[in-house]
Amino acid sequence: MLKGEIIDAEKLTPRARDYAFPDLSPELRAANDRLEPEARKRWPFDPQHLLAAAVEKAGVDDYGPDYFREALKVLCRSAEEDLDLNALGRRNLYYQLLDHLIQRLRFVDLWKRHPEILDEDIRQPIFIIGLPRSGTTFLHQLLAQDEAMRVTPFWEELNPLPDHDAAIRPPEDEPLIERARKNIAGLRQHAPGLLEMHQLAVDEPEEEIYLLGPAFASMAYEWVYILPQYAAWYAQQDHTEGYQFFRKILQTLQWMRGGGRWLLKAPQHMEQLRPLMTVFPDGIFVETLRDPVTAATSNANLSCYGQRIRTNRPSPHAAGKSCMFIIERLVTKLLADHPDNDPRFVEIHFKSLMADPIVAARRVYAASGKKLDAASEFKMRAYVQNNNAKHKGSQEYRPEDFAIDVPTLRKKISGYYQRFGVEPDPRFG
Repeated sequence: MLKGEIIDAEKLTPRARDYAFPDLSPELRAANDRLEPEARKRWPFDPQHLLAAAVEKAGVDDYGPDYFREALKVLCRSAEEDLDLNALGRRNLYYQLLDHLIQRLRFVDLWKRHPEILDEDIRQPIFIIGLPRSGTTFLHQLLAQDEAMRVTPFWEELNPLPDHDAAIRPPEDEPLIERARKNIAGLRQHAPGLLEMHQLAVDEPEEEIYLLGPAFASMAYEWVYILPQYAAWYAQQDHTEGYQFFRKILQTLQWMRGGGRWLLKAPQHMEQLRPLMTVFPDGIFVETLRDPVTAATSNANLSCYGQRIRTNRPSPHAAGKSCMFIIERLVTKLLADHPDNDPRFVEIHFKSLMADPIVAARRVYAASGKKLDAASEFKMRAYVQNNNAKHKGSQEYRPEDFAIDVPTLRKKISGYYQRFGVEPDPRFG
């Protein structure tokens, strides 16, 4: 995945070798072979090219505050210098960048024409900010059973604005929904394991990592691609302006399609507590707690498997190194910026969440001075029962598949175990 990296099959575990040398579909191989000769010319990682192409597509040229330009510059440099992408990987990253720029232009244009959008009231939003694999998705979907909650389904995350002028309400969303269906169908065909590792459904709530894309305050590029230069730069930045842009996006979605009590979820917020609390001072922040080694291992597994559709050289060890860096950052920043005895924060351990989800839900409601009503509780109990009945696939991957040094990682983040009383996952030593 990374330029210049040597992947020695003899140093890989059997599972890691399967990931490093995947059996791809003939269609995927043929598409890469067909596009490879012209890929670099057609999809350049050049900031000025992308900015001009987005203006041409959007038909407007005001990007709003300029802070995002440095992020775009570093992203492009990292993509060009760090990554060994195949043709489809280059094309996909290029269009992801282009799409976020187009969305940014269209959002800014809409706010200029309809400034009343920014008067929309977002009151006491709930943010689930736990590590991956700590129950965040389960809790997100559990609380979403309350019809008063406003979530962003997968299709809206991918395409928040309609194809037509967003000022026309209600928007025509079926083309966006169909686009999301095709996105999932493509994954099912070319990387079916991804849908087993990370649940995706067109109409179900999804984390807002893509909605943060037009704000250029998203870790989406790090989760999906391995971008060492960009990751190191991103971790040192103040993303308050990006989160302010993100709040405006939420106001826009509420103005277009209706609102409610915003229920949001993204592990990246652990690293952005200060911007999050600044921009959403009345928010409720729900921390799901579990061994970070579990998160690092699971995300390395997901990242490495997904590389098969982006590179001809998937690297399990690079995935492990990248995920260790991300998880260490999330935990370290959470500890540094976490206020003491703040009633806006709710701590929920993974074990207690799985043991009694309804009690966990009641705690979230109590933090905002509300009570879980009987109708919503009934739906939540039905969701739990249905979730428990689903087949759970075995997770056989191990830290050593991705060269994750468990003792070293646990030592670096020992404060997390002590501060929150988290027990190490016994499966990983």
